[in-house]
Amino acid sequence: MDLQKGIVYGPVRSRRLGTSLGVNLAPPGRKLCNYNCSYCQYGWTDFPQAGTFPRPSDVIDAVDAALAEHPDVESITVAGNGEPTLHPGFAPIAEGLFHARNRRASGAKLTLLSNGSTLNRLDVVYSLQRFDKRCMKLDAGDATTFRLMNAASISFGRLVADLRSIGRLTLQSMFVRDADGVVDNTTPRALAAWLDTVDRVQPAGVDIYSLARPPARGTLLPVPPSELEDIARRVTALGIPAHVYA
Repeated sequence: MDLQKGIVYGPVRSRRLGTSLGVNLAPPGRKLCNYNCSYCQYGWTDFPQAGTFPRPSDVIDAVDAALAEHPDVESITVAGNGEPTLHPGFAPIAEGLFHARNRRASGAKLTLLSNGSTLNRLDVVYSLQRFDKRCMKLDAGDATTFRLMNAASISFGRLVADLRSIGRLTLQSMFVRDADGVVDNTTPRALAAWLDTVDRVQPAGVDIYSLARPPARGTLLPVPPSELEDIARRVTALGIPAHVYA
């Protein structure tokens, strides 16, 4: 999938969020992420990244103008080309988006899609209160699967500890398997570890999904909806709401 070219994109129809106005905080034309997920729709991460971040004021102005044109969107979704919280001005952007939403589209939810890698930053944690839905990635329950799925720049232990410290979050979990047999977070052992981690984090809910677009690792295969529904039932048995988006 091509990178988003500007700050605002859409509105698009999202499987999870309804009519969504996307907000991209990465430098123009670049993917900016500290993960290298095997399933990423934008391809492999190019390290190191270079480029100039959009100014917070430009982000707010762009979203404000888009909301004036599309006041009936259901979600203003901060995501874009990679990890949005890596923007050094994330806190003032979150504050500005909160007020723009209240002014232009009070019925819309302000949503953050994040990999959770920056939850050790006080500015990011403080800014989370401005979001109605805080979606944090959790695709693995053990360090080996975490490395194969996400190739992250942080340890699995730190991620889980940080997720446990944040209240009112939704976990977003991608399930895939690999024609080459390398990447697979659906094995009995991987699933058991993931379920144990979900139970430890105790999120408000879990969004479960599989591939909808071509992944970075071309040999990955989608998991059938029936299997995703079975995973959701096992989450629900823990007393945690789960929804499948297939």
